[in-house]
Amino acid sequence: MHRVEVCLKPHLPDARGLGLVRDIHDLGITTVSSVRVVDIYWLDAGLPLDKLDLICRCLLADPVTQDYQCFTPSTDIKGAVNKQSPIIEVTYNAGVTDPVEDTIMKAVLDLGVDGVRAVKTAKRYLLQGQVDDEQIETICNRLLVNPIIQHIVDRELFS
Repeated sequence: MHRVEVCLKPHLPDARGLGLVRDIHDLGITTVSSVRVVDIYWLDAGLPLDKLDLICRCLLADPVTQDYQCFTPSTDIKGAVNKQSPIIEVTYNAGVTDPVEDTIMKAVLDLGVDGVRAVKTAKRYLLQGQVDDEQIETICNRLLVNPIIQHIVDRELFS
């Protein structure tokens, strides 16, 4: 299993994150100053590093605007967010169809790479600011997670 994390280069504004900051402030939680969004991909495959890098460069990340890293979970690719900052990772429940997964599987085959058995996706939200557990729960329940199709990944699994 390979884990790939893709995020915007640190000097670029994160439009998804900026929108979330506004939405969080609309909830009355004004202590969050920024949010970075990281796209997570798990590739169920025994790929050599060159094939994994090909998939990352050609399919998962835009080399002009995004950085990626493989294998090692991180709190942020460039460390832009303090390790003490809240981290929320959201993925789809088992059995829920994610159209991005299907698209990636097809694109991997189009690249001529064999051996990828499955793809799973998730989003990691890196919050900057002082928030307590109750506020984090409010942010998750109101903005980040649809409990019918998604769940929060236990932080110990990726710290």
